[in-house]
Amino acid sequence: MPPLIAMWSLFDRRRAPRRSAVLSLLPLDATLFPGGRLALRVSEPRLIALAQARVDDGARFGVVTRTATDAAGRGFAAVGTAARIRAHEVASDGAWQLDVVGEDRFEIVRSSLGRSGLHHAGVRWIRPEPRLTLPVEYRELGRLLARLVEQHPSRFAEPIALDDAGWVGSRLAEVLQIPIAIKQGMLEINDAALRLKTIAELLGRGHGAGALDAP
Repeated sequence: MPPLIAMWSLFDRRRAPRRSAVLSLLPLDATLFPGGRLALRVSEPRLIALAQARVDDGARFGVVTRTATDAAGRGFAAVGTAARIRAHEVASDGAWQLDVVGEDRFEIVRSSLGRSGLHHAGVRWIRPEPRLTLPVEYRELGRLLARLVEQHPSRFAEPIALDDAGWVGSRLAEVLQIPIAIKQGMLEINDAALRLKTIAELLGRGHGAGALDAP
């Protein structure tokens, strides 16, 4: 476990009581946060079928970060984000281009692999973290993000909330080139100020500066 993640071993996930759901899962080499936006291109028949079903019913699916396979044979993180397809296009080769936006976080209670090759999971929802106005000491991070929003507007979903510590930290965690294990750790914490502090420390060490992760 990376040192920056070790300090998050006692995550406050603030599970919402008596709320659960079953989601189809899409493991990705990316970490989606609530309010985040992803452009996805899917071409495998099983993933196209998932996209078609979610476009038809308007329901959500779960985005989870790929990890090393654990003892239970699962190759993705236990905490992810429910996503909804906001728009889609079908390319001439049959692939689907999806515009996906993240909503609520969840924790996987159990998962299984269906005959179609898709993973399905029973999940518990994680309560949203309390809203926090962007602290003065992290205003420079807000200015950095404002420049990124101006330069790459298609990477960000409305509403833009540059005064919201949670929004600023989540967007920077998504788009900066930061090790994916650390991104996942930042998804799992329920503390916007700690997320910003971690990003500031990473940037101070030269991580993530000057480049965006691929969309």
